[in-house]
Amino acid sequence: MKYTLKAGDSLSSIAKRFLGDARKYPLIAVANHLTRVDMIPVGTELEIPDAASEFAETVAVRVPPASLPGSRLGLLNEQRLAKVHPALAARAKAMVELLAQGGTEILITQGLRTWEEQDALYSKGRTSPPIGKQSIVTNAKGGQSYHNFGLAVDIVVLDSIGKADWDTNHPGWAAAAKAGKSLGLEWGGDWKSFKDLPHFQHTGGLDLGRCRNLYAEGGLAAVWSEVA
Repeated sequence: MKYTLKAGDSLSSIAKRFLGDARKYPLIAVANHLTRVDMIPVGTELEIPDAASEFAETVAVRVPPASLPGSRLGLLNEQRLAKVHPALAARAKAMVELLAQGGTEILITQGLRTWEEQDALYSKGRTSPPIGKQSIVTNAKGGQSYHNFGLAVDIVVLDSIGKADWDTNHPGWAAAAKAGKSLGLEWGGDWKSFKDLPHFQHTGGLDLGRCRNLYAEGGLAAVWSEVA
């Protein structure tokens, strides 16, 4: 369904009209690849997502105070998302807000990661103590992770008092997976060889080999220019 933005419209008012809840505006933002919801020209034709989609139907209306803009949690998430590709940032922000509306808080723990940081992470459990398979956290060296190109984020679910809850049996982890995938993000929990439940990425169809070649030619700008 299409809707043409008129003077006086906002994404919130459009969400209330077509989706039944003003706080579902992130669904419209993501459907239209919007990175700024406050600077949309009048006359812009917007795609309105299906109000009966599985995730849209289950979004509740309670937003925990810690997730509100300007809160410490909100600022941390904004700072980390500011360093990743805008299309990924828009989806991740929508994911944070949709989950918050359902009473689940998440923290973006990492976005852009340097190649040196990636190598240090790769060494954990291998050459950096504690040594052992149980301490290995990644199979990717520098340049072998979408984090190195600003195309991935990691999250953690927060418990009722705002502390990180790494127990993946917490229902918030399943909610995060559902929300992220509903917004077009690839979830590491679906991987076969090395499941990575905190990991979400938006690659625009670029494989890592292409990312490395583009990065060698022109840095992050060259990589990002090919990601829609």
